[in-house]
Parts: sequence; C-alpha cells; structure tokens
Amino acid sequence: MTPSTLSRALARSPLVKEETRFVVLAKAKSIGYERNMMASNLRKAVVKTVGIIVPRINRQFFSNVISGAESVLNEAGYNVLICQTMEQFGKEKEAISTLIRNQVTGILMSHSIETPDSGHIKKAVDTGDRVVPFDRVFYDIPDAKIVNDNFQGAYTTAKLLIDQGYKRIGSIAGYASTAGYCERLAG
Repeated sequence: MTPSTLSRALARSPLVKEETRFVVLAKAKSIGYERNMMASNLRKAVVKTVGIIVPRINRQFFSNVISGAESVLNEAGYNVLICQTMEQFGKEKEAISTLIRNQVTGILMSHSIETPDSGHIKKAVDTGDRVVPFDRVFYDIPDAKIVNDNFQGAYTTAKLLIDQGYKRIGSIAGYASTAGYCERLAG
C-alpha cells in the first residue's frame, strides 16, 4: 500500500475503497495512531488555532470568556491555545511571541495590569498578525476590540443606588492605568 493511499484512508477520503479504509483505520486504532493536525494544517497552509491570552485563568470573568470562546471556536473547527500572564508584562510579550511563532490564526487577549502601553501589540498587528483585545484594551490599536460599556454600567448602578436614597456611595475601581477601571470610576 502506498503512503498516499494510507494518508487518504486515514483522512476518510472517498477515493479509497471502503474495505481498504476499514483495514487502515483498524490498524491505526490498534497502534494508537493520532493524526498530527499541526502537520496536516501546515501541508494545507491552514492553521485552525486561536490563542487566548488572559491575565489570570482563575478569575471567573476570564474563565467564562475562555469557556465561551472555546465553545464557539471548537464548533467552527478551531483549536484553542491558552496563555496566562499572571498580570506580568514580560509574560504577556512572551505569550504573544510564542503564539505568533506557532502560527496561530489569531489572538484574543486582555492585557496585564503591568502593561504600560500598546507598543508590542501594535507591532504584532503591523506585521499582519490578527490580535483582538477584549475587556482590557488600548484604544489606539486600530482593529476590532471587544469591550463592555464600563461607563454606562457603573453609571446605571450608581444611579440605581441614588434613586434608592443612598447618599454615600463608594467605588473600588481598580488600577488607574487600566482604561476599563477608569471608565467605571467616571461612570
């Protein structure tokens, strides 16, 4: 049997006779063969992997984002690679670099608290990599962003408390270096 016939049988191609495909798949299963999706995608010049970078996986918000994104991406035939920065700028830069070296289709990311500016993200975008910031974003990145209306959410909450008669309302806004936290405080 030729290597191309084996490959077609493993890919369940209709060009291979059913009995040949059955024999090949049975043997593959018996030896524990797993298809190398990375090699297959590279051969086709298609990478169906998306990277997700979050500050901390153990935060409910970020774990919910990962779960939802992974569900939608898996359904569309994509794999997901998850990186966490532990709120460290150096780890964030390394995560972006690692994902780009692994030729992911795109990156969803929420930057760390330590991240001083968008320079490293802009560099990735400028070289053609698809980076979509979410939650914590820099507004000077030219492409799509996924954000909550932090101002309106905080405003609505404060107004509700005021309407209920509360007069001394406090806010734990977060880091002043992060746009979303500043928007909540302003709201």
